[in-house]
Amino acid sequence: TSDDNSTPEYSEGYSNGMYSKRKRESEDDEDEAPAKKTHSDMYSIASLRMMKKMGYQESTGLGKNSQGRLDPVEASKQKGRRGLGAAPDAVDISATQFEETEEVIQIPEIVNWLYSDVEDLEELDRSRLDEWCVHGQRKLTIHDETLFCDPEILKGVLEAKTVFDNMNDLEMRRACQRSNPFETIKNVIFLNRAAVKMANMDALLSFMFTNPVDERGQSLVNDELLYFADVCAGPGGFSEYVLWKRKWHAKGFGFTLREENDFNLDNFLAGHPESFHPFYGVKGNGDVYDPRNIESLMNLVMLETGKGVHFMMADGGFSVKNQENIQEILSKRLYLCQCLAALSVLREKGHFVVKLFDLFTPFSVGLIYLMYKCFRQIAIIKPNTSRPANSERYLVCKWMKPNTDTIRRHLLDICDTMFRSAGDEDVRELVPYDVMREDSVFLRYICDSNNRIGRNQITGLRKIAAYAQNKNIHETRQAEIRERCLSEWQLPSAMRTAARGQKTSHEEYCNDLLGSGDRKFMTQVDYVLTNRAKLSQHFGEVQDHWFFVALNTPENVQKNFRTFFLSKGRQDVVMMTSKGGWEHLPKGVQVEMSPNTLIYGEIVQEHKGQDRSQRTTYALHIIDGLILDGEDIRKKPLRERNRDCHKFARAINKPSINGGETTVPIRCKKLFPFREIGPFIENLQYYGLKNMTQRKGYMLHNTDERFYIPKALLFLSEIKSNLRMHFSFRNREFYYFDVQRKVPFTTNQLDDPNSILTSFATTFNFRFLWKWEQEEQIEASQYHPVESEEADGLVSRADFEYLICQTDEKIQRCYGDSQ
Repeated sequence: TSDDNSTPEYSEGYSNGMYSKRKRESEDDEDEAPAKKTHSDMYSIASLRMMKKMGYQESTGLGKNSQGRLDPVEASKQKGRRGLGAAPDAVDISATQFEETEEVIQIPEIVNWLYSDVEDLEELDRSRLDEWCVHGQRKLTIHDETLFCDPEILKGVLEAKTVFDNMNDLEMRRACQRSNPFETIKNVIFLNRAAVKMANMDALLSFMFTNPVDERGQSLVNDELLYFADVCAGPGGFSEYVLWKRKWHAKGFGFTLREENDFNLDNFLAGHPESFHPFYGVKGNGDVYDPRNIESLMNLVMLETGKGVHFMMADGGFSVKNQENIQEILSKRLYLCQCLAALSVLREKGHFVVKLFDLFTPFSVGLIYLMYKCFRQIAIIKPNTSRPANSERYLVCKWMKPNTDTIRRHLLDICDTMFRSAGDEDVRELVPYDVMREDSVFLRYICDSNNRIGRNQITGLRKIAAYAQNKNIHETRQAEIRERCLSEWQLPSAMRTAARGQKTSHEEYCNDLLGSGDRKFMTQVDYVLTNRAKLSQHFGEVQDHWFFVALNTPENVQKNFRTFFLSKGRQDVVMMTSKGGWEHLPKGVQVEMSPNTLIYGEIVQEHKGQDRSQRTTYALHIIDGLILDGEDIRKKPLRERNRDCHKFARAINKPSINGGETTVPIRCKKLFPFREIGPFIENLQYYGLKNMTQRKGYMLHNTDERFYIPKALLFLSEIKSNLRMHFSFRNREFYYFDVQRKVPFTTNQLDDPNSILTSFATTFNFRFLWKWEQEEQIEASQYHPVESEEADGLVSRADFEYLICQTDEKIQRCYGDSQ
């Protein structure tokens, strides 16, 4: 982002050759004026002889009364549906007004920020805001709105638009494409040009949307998901860019009109849509004009995120064919409702970008003024990907302030008034001109912005007229500008291609994901704990590197499966069989996951309510992860993989809305330290099941009081399988023993202490399963030592607690002796 007024690198370097060509032609004409031709020179000698025999006299017309025309009919210059020999029209006149030297191209564009340093939001109470509003008859003219611009600029913009009213649509479109220096950038790898426009703005603004930071440059996301909202956004280009940039580390909430303007998620090929949730409001129609829809969007976002999204995008617009000059007036409700949505869903220090058109009327400028009060900084920008000849521009709002709810509720009331109003009654102003005039910096910023964008728009419109008049001229800089812009915006120059793997078997797809690695470990069966005396041999003297998860599926039965799950994207998810093949999920269990994903998990029966009124559903619980949307996490330590899996599950899990789920919930297992076996079991609660039995269940946090019945614990280690952790009584320190090399060592002796941590394959191969076959196994009881030959049988809770107690006693005895 550039805040200075220095001369841009490209402002003088580019020219398309059109101006210089015209100049050369005019200079050649000045060298020698051509002799004027007589009428006789226009005909051959034979023709003149024949005409004289018929009574022709030079400089007179043909016919009995010499009424014929003197000059021949000129060659046709017909355009579109205009008639033969038509006189020059407004387009031709506009074309002559185009001066190439007036066209300025800046890469990157200059961004001028307007800073809002005054903390006066608490002074703006509802009564004052209500007093500011002016109601009156609906106004449908804009030619006299000159308070916020140079009158000549407004006149020029309106006249430049009007000249195209009668031009053929195809001719107009072709002239636009040939004249726009940025036209060939197109949509690159994305669904549409809107995605590239968002990439343009994101890069221009130092990636403030996909990598938001605070005033000190510290991340506003950290290890959290990047939450965003996309309003009035169908078919979803903005969101596809964000999901391409951040993948599953971002979660989006979309709001747009249903049906023909809906999100086209099946065509999200660059950014995958599994972590994007379309929502259509409480009315189910996606109408942003309805205040109840906006409030329901706010409730959903706050429920899912806790404190709002990091940024919101809005790109609403509709056709104003033959009413282009009053596009701003026709769009005023859309302006207001999009700004209201932003104040409703953003968190403190959140960002907002919204598409606007002209900003000449007091209503529009008053709305900008209120947003200026709600954010630390605002800017009005015209990105290069926005066609130069249109009125489009974007309002960017940075770092939302606290205490904006008063303005939000005020705009909500205005939205409701507009939604219910009928006839010619309208809200004409939101903020009086006198109030805005007191802030001279704000008023000057708006006027300068309107004048600058207006001048450039007039030039762009005249350029289109010139290219429509002369079909032989082309914008020669398009290829060079495309290459420069894609580099600037960090976009590939590749073409859009279909998703990989649609015609690939699941076997090949999995092999491609895992690469050259051996996948035999995936069919390794559980090691079931049955010998009480061998627990210390399995877990070592100190169990600080061991963890457990609670299982609902000790053995695969009916719809409950614990295995590997592979996703090609959306609902194309399969599970691994015991023989290493792939099969579809059980009927009625639909899972939606990002493509290029391979996880280890279980299908769990979750319950809500008790006894006869209980409702049972299924869910996918992730135990551990290998590859998440193409991101290989196999080499990461266990706890880091678990954090990634929790984040991934939050990203792709669909919000539950009025029981309308079509796919099952996706969660990640909580990883408990080995030492918490006793407290974990103690905290389980008895629940009445539908079969009228009582079982101990585990309540799932952040759900609508759902629980499941644990039937086993699965133990996972984060260190290499040949290592055991011990405590040295003599040295009073923890150390590790390599059972293969028979060598003890401490982490202080290692160059990299993390080298003892292991990957997914080792953790999976050396897992231990403790089945709960009888309820007595998990009841608190006194430990009874047994001989090794009598140790086979049911392992109990007391056996694990005794193992932990032995370690604690040794440490306490060590430090107790030193006192």
